[in-house]
Amino acid sequence: MFGGHIVSALGVNRHVRDSASWSMVDPPGVDRSSCLRLDRNESTRPVSRTVAAALSAHLSGAGFRWYPSDERLTAGIAEHCGVRAESVLVTNGSDQAIDITLRTFLQPGSRMLVATPEFIPFRRVAGLLGAQVEGVPYEPDFTFPYVGFRAAAQRRPALIVFINPNNPTGTLVDPEFIREILAEHPDTPVIVDEAYYEFTGVTVAPWVKRYRNLIVFRTFSKAFAMAGLRLGYALADPAVLEQIRKLRNPFDVNELAIVAGEAQLAAVDEVDGHTEDIMSEVKPIVLEFFRDLGVPVVPGTANFLLVRPEDGAGTVRLLRESRVLVQPLHGPLVEGMFRLTVGQRQEMEEFARIFTHVHRETGGRTGPRTPSGLVTGAEPDGT
Repeated sequence: MFGGHIVSALGVNRHVRDSASWSMVDPPGVDRSSCLRLDRNESTRPVSRTVAAALSAHLSGAGFRWYPSDERLTAGIAEHCGVRAESVLVTNGSDQAIDITLRTFLQPGSRMLVATPEFIPFRRVAGLLGAQVEGVPYEPDFTFPYVGFRAAAQRRPALIVFINPNNPTGTLVDPEFIREILAEHPDTPVIVDEAYYEFTGVTVAPWVKRYRNLIVFRTFSKAFAMAGLRLGYALADPAVLEQIRKLRNPFDVNELAIVAGEAQLAAVDEVDGHTEDIMSEVKPIVLEFFRDLGVPVVPGTANFLLVRPEDGAGTVRLLRESRVLVQPLHGPLVEGMFRLTVGQRQEMEEFARIFTHVHRETGGRTGPRTPSGLVTGAEPDGT
């Protein structure tokens, strides 16, 4: 009560006051350092030797005494994406790209169009700005709602958002549909969040040279294994980026992130090899494992999938007690499901052994055979 009086007296922005806080705090007693972390779609491999060597050399050389400069990284990203350097804005993770872009185009009462469920920061930032979110639900089979989305776009929202592939559903949107929306609504900014591009190979990034209303986000947090360094970028027409840039401070991206990004882009084949292994080798075996157990899954198109066990909450809890972290999901379409990151093969073998035990503990039906492609060794005895 007293706290509410202070908030009111200090004149806190009412949209901030009325919004819920968002944090990634783990439940009490969870020590992430001792867990198999399959809940945040992070890369489970360490950074490459190339990046580690570049960081070590920088620490023993220039170090931290100068303010960071991202010109070389900007040039590297431009070459990597096939755009001009003027069309690149380096950001403190793609979360910052979301934040400053929405702040550029949304205001109290304006509307943002997005298919739901969607990546939480989009809705959160829009709410903080007093904007409305017009959500078009994904189809019951998790396909993109093309008809409903096109109809909603005709109602002239202030901003249109595609998350491609979507998090949490893993749904991929046909780029041709995105092109049609760009062409049909040339005066409406259209965001395409491609955080998982490296896992799908599907992109519209080169189109920023043709469509002045297109803004593409990418990140180094997923395939590049740099989530802790906070590095991302936005691609757009230079005139559009000039406006977005006004909301980013000049030294927001730290020096270590810049050094790591430069080094990995110079050796991007290392990343390509890892993503190819995850998508072509490990993920198919994980999907087979769930099929053999008779557990429904939504495979998606990136380095994660959705799992619908018979007892969602109980399964997540027992996995956590066995030091395996997965992301429980709530809300329409995904209630009772959890999202599972696909890690390296040995990690998924460990997950499979533990999940098989948990599945039986929660009353799940066990399939007719043990999937020899993934589950190896003896099943755990209740860790």
